[in-house]
Amino acid sequence: MIQRLLCFSLFLTIIGQAFPLVAQDTPAKEAVEEKAKPDLFAVPKGTDEKILNLFIRKLTRTPPADRSPEGALEHLGKMNSAIEEILSREISEELYLTALQLRLQILEILPRVGDNSAVAKRTKLIDEMKRDEREGVKALAAQLELQEKIQRLPTLPVKAQKELVSEVGTKLSEADVKNPERFGQAAQAAMQVAQTLERYGDPEIAATAYKLYSGILAKKNHPEMGDLVKRMQATVRRLELLGNNIDIAGPTVNGEQFNIDQYQGKVVLVDFWATWCGPCIQELPNVKALYDAYHEKGFEVVGISLDEDKKTLTDFIAKRELAWPTIFFAEPEEQGWNNPIAQYYGISGIPSAILVNQDGKVVTLKARGENLRDELAKLLGPLEENESE
Repeated sequence: MIQRLLCFSLFLTIIGQAFPLVAQDTPAKEAVEEKAKPDLFAVPKGTDEKILNLFIRKLTRTPPADRSPEGALEHLGKMNSAIEEILSREISEELYLTALQLRLQILEILPRVGDNSAVAKRTKLIDEMKRDEREGVKALAAQLELQEKIQRLPTLPVKAQKELVSEVGTKLSEADVKNPERFGQAAQAAMQVAQTLERYGDPEIAATAYKLYSGILAKKNHPEMGDLVKRMQATVRRLELLGNNIDIAGPTVNGEQFNIDQYQGKVVLVDFWATWCGPCIQELPNVKALYDAYHEKGFEVVGISLDEDKKTLTDFIAKRELAWPTIFFAEPEEQGWNNPIAQYYGISGIPSAILVNQDGKVVTLKARGENLRDELAKLLGPLEENESE
């Protein structure tokens, strides 16, 4: 019977598309048709789990009829009211959590379309969740609180950053791999903390975070975590380069062998880049200008290309007249993000520029733009006005 109803519904849909009704100019008829149209936001009566789940699913899959900000605001407001109605009923914890997470998402989006009152509503809802007796609801509240801490991480004092690193490490250690959802949440939080510190914080604290979390994950012996552990360990290797030597060696695009040792006593920029990387190309004029200005004073550059096509790379180098060596691996399995040097140092984004001083020690992992210019001025002296043009 259900199959027949579905087929009949589909048949009506096809007929409606093939033979649309002729528009009428009678306002009364339009009003009747509008009135007869089912209300998408009308919550089904009762507490039947299957019916309410289907209703929630339909809500999430139906876009606003009006795509304007006003239309989106009205649509989300009605969704919020409908979900709030479901949450007021005597339903299972599982369904309650499903509806609760949806309402939290709606309240997070509403301010973006003009409903600033949603911020206070979301805060109030989270406070209520903390006092809820259901374990799942409390756990969700704790998770949200942790996420908010992570979002504020770059602005926290160093002591608070270290405490958060430790707190997330404890949660990751306690997470049971037999509970994929909780374990996944803990692993995701750990990566967020480590990556945020790497991008916006102290490299030393970031290295501590990566080292702690990779050690915990390694002990979990989870089959799907092996690659992640390796990437985190490689990132630690890069973050701990500050004040230490860097190992750079490999074949150049011209077929020669390069080793950074041949630049002993020189200041060297190690530039991970690719011809398909927009920000890399935007940085090139700065690198070229500084290379021309400082080369005779002892400044060298070595590019490490993450390209996958040798001809594209060689043509680009010739066209842009790049005078420095560029490392490129001929084997396809060692190209792109699989570049062995990039893999070894956990390069996850380009351009990634590392500056080495005359003693072979890394002085900065962010040798781009004005930072590169400032570091070269410290190591090789400031440029005269005519040299910087």
